[in-house]
Amino acid sequence: MKYFASLLLTFCFLAAQAQKLPMDLESFRSLPAVGSPVVSPDGQYLLYTVTSTEVETNGFRSSLVLLNLERNQAFELARDVSDAQWSPDGKWISYRSSHAGKSGIFKAAVKITNNKASLDIPVFLAEVFSSDHFLGHQTVKNYAWSPDGKYLAYVSADPATCQFREDPNDPLEIERTLYKTRTDFTDHCITRVYLISYTGKPEKVLTPDSWDSHSISWSPDSKFVSFLANPEADPDMNYNNELWKVQIESGELTRLSETVGTEHEPVWNPRYDRIAFPATVRPLNTKDSPPENTFIYSRSSNGTDLVNLTRGLDRRATTPRWHPDGEWLYFMARNYGQTGLYRVRPGEDPQPVILKDGSVGAFSLAADKVYFAWNEHGKPTEIYKANLDGTAMFQVTQETYSWASDKQPSRMESFWFDTFDGKQVQGFIVYPSDLPVGKKIPLVHRIHGGPHGMYGFAFTDVNEMLAAKGYAVLMINPRGSTGYGQQFADGTYQAWGGADYKDLMAGLDAALEKYPFIDADRMAVTGGSYGGFMTNWVVTQTDRYKAAVTVASLSNLISFYGTSLYQLLIETEFNGLPWENYDLLWHFSPLRHVAKVKTPTLLLHGEKDNDVPITQAEEFYIALKKLGVPTRFVRYPNEGHSIRQPRHREHYYKEMFDWFERYLR
Repeated sequence: MKYFASLLLTFCFLAAQAQKLPMDLESFRSLPAVGSPVVSPDGQYLLYTVTSTEVETNGFRSSLVLLNLERNQAFELARDVSDAQWSPDGKWISYRSSHAGKSGIFKAAVKITNNKASLDIPVFLAEVFSSDHFLGHQTVKNYAWSPDGKYLAYVSADPATCQFREDPNDPLEIERTLYKTRTDFTDHCITRVYLISYTGKPEKVLTPDSWDSHSISWSPDSKFVSFLANPEADPDMNYNNELWKVQIESGELTRLSETVGTEHEPVWNPRYDRIAFPATVRPLNTKDSPPENTFIYSRSSNGTDLVNLTRGLDRRATTPRWHPDGEWLYFMARNYGQTGLYRVRPGEDPQPVILKDGSVGAFSLAADKVYFAWNEHGKPTEIYKANLDGTAMFQVTQETYSWASDKQPSRMESFWFDTFDGKQVQGFIVYPSDLPVGKKIPLVHRIHGGPHGMYGFAFTDVNEMLAAKGYAVLMINPRGSTGYGQQFADGTYQAWGGADYKDLMAGLDAALEKYPFIDADRMAVTGGSYGGFMTNWVVTQTDRYKAAVTVASLSNLISFYGTSLYQLLIETEFNGLPWENYDLLWHFSPLRHVAKVKTPTLLLHGEKDNDVPITQAEEFYIALKKLGVPTRFVRYPNEGHSIRQPRHREHYYKEMFDWFERYLR
């Protein structure tokens, strides 16, 4: 895989001559997904991944690519590997993979010449066992080199603690609260932190036997490993990760936090004895979609001197990374539909580094540059670089260039409107680039999940496919969305279907007034997860839409509490237990109002979804059938909360598009 300037110029010439085609379902089969940039310690090379969809095998194929930054040459190093890292001296590349009957962490020497790059024979370092017992969406089961290069610490399930049924026909005996995983039943494995030498020689277990431990980071002197663990007697009953450190020689444990909230993803400063970590402060929190914004704190490793680094930014700060010199902390946050990169120094206010109409993904810091995944409306993800202050942003990979060269993206606009109580709310409209003059087109109103999600300027396949079919797409960030401050995010508290629903309807009215090409008589509504809940809620409250597609949706908040992973979600969002809040939860359950539905509704759901169990769709579907509402129910086997298998995903899109065509054309 090589890229030269002459080849790029040839692509540019051909693109200029070619007829532009819409981005349809068929074309998205061949779109490569680019991500995971990791810059080498000397700043001369960049690792990244390219993943392609293989519909024939119903799977995916990933490649690890090495880019010579000076020569702008890219070489494929390996396939079907993940989580690649450089050793501190830059001589080795470590990664996760399966090879020669072994699965876990490998390392391989990288051989680089002027016109060639390859990996030597891989060296097996450690077997890593997986457990999908749910520890929270922000849990990081990572591995990391010690700064001196002598050790690796890694997170793995301990197979000796696992409890499996030998025969699936045997009874399942349950005693714990969180007995489900996201797609199955828990294996009860304890997740621990292990230490090995750089040669792969086994060393020791670093964390207590009874704790699920994860999210590790090394001290700059290579003597300590920090990690997160919930020390409560019954960790299923709360979300109370605390920060710890362990001395790798003696095994001495030190607790570095003791809060009512929860800590996430600690990162040790590479030069100073301080650890940064995102954290919350409220006593009620959830492992799923928390309403509370995370601030990033810095604490000395003796557990004192706690400093809130991002207090000056009323946004949800995540993914902290120290610059190699330890002066600046970089992090990500959402802001008005943008997913941006920021940085901060102790005692100063955060400042934006990359904050424009698009979305920053994974990023990696060199001495004088930051490398990051970036996409924006109409432009798929590529890797970019910029100066440390964000200036001189420049694209360094061209993996999607040939794919995009003959594609015609849709158009997008952002707009603001006054909602029912005078607050300002942001919306987005996407429509075909060749919009016929004087002709009205149908509208699909998409509702995001969460409820604390956010729509924005990111490249989105479903928007492009809908626009290619001649639809306008409306997206509103109603009360509850992130990117607008804590007060706005709290707008759904104890009222899913309250102010958020009113914001959505006000946004629809504003769009109809602002964009006369929308046909008010041909509108559909759709959403997944919380967006599915809100789709169900919408069709119980209004007949404005001619069709609805509800995906992985909630319909009954009472039964959802007892069947989902997310008991803490209901307790947090509705401030209590169902038997204490029955009337409130039943009032805001779409099933309570289902007799009002007249809108033809398609339900799409994964059969192994334990985030939102398929029983939620079953309840709503049967009610619609009994009421005589046109409806259809599609169940996807071996799928969880997201439809991931390529063949299922194509079927899912075709079902959705056919439903819209049936009722909007």
